[in-house]
Amino acid sequence: MNLIKFAQIVGKLKTTKRTGWVNAGIKNPESVAEHSYRLAVLCMILGDQLKLNTEKIVRMALIDDLAESVVGDLVIKRGNKTIGDKGKKFQLEEKAIKEIFSNIDNGQEYVSLWQEAQAGDSKEFQVLKQLDKLEMAMQALEYEDQIESKKLDEFWITAQNYTVDKKLKLILKKLSKLRSKN
Repeated sequence: MNLIKFAQIVGKLKTTKRTGWVNAGIKNPESVAEHSYRLAVLCMILGDQLKLNTEKIVRMALIDDLAESVVGDLVIKRGNKTIGDKGKKFQLEEKAIKEIFSNIDNGQEYVSLWQEAQAGDSKEFQVLKQLDKLEMAMQALEYEDQIESKKLDEFWITAQNYTVDKKLKLILKKLSKLRSKN
């Protein structure tokens, strides 16, 4: 096991800025690690409330963006790192995940969980993807005092398009009300 090497790779997420926020003109955007932390905490709380396998959804949240420590925060539709091809993005990220977890014992277990998540079949992953967008809307709300809010509309629209769970829709609606007060 090379836990130190693994931790160094994962640690790169602390300095990897979220591409969407950089492209939107946010002066000091959050890192991928900052996003992943809040997402994991939301998964912990809402996993329990939604009667999901909370350990599974939290683990999925923690490994969901790990590939970005190797390939960067790739986006499909915007930014200077646009790939344009979801399949190619998946291949790059899968290769990175395998590389990252090759450094630890039982790493294949985590690779398998990441692959299961990417298949999108489990309820946990479906909720995780919605929470990922909900967390993005929370961050957009926090950034809107720094930048003309119309420039962040696309983040809200994306969150609305992805959020289908009734409880999560209600949270998004409450966030939108907070937005309208600003």
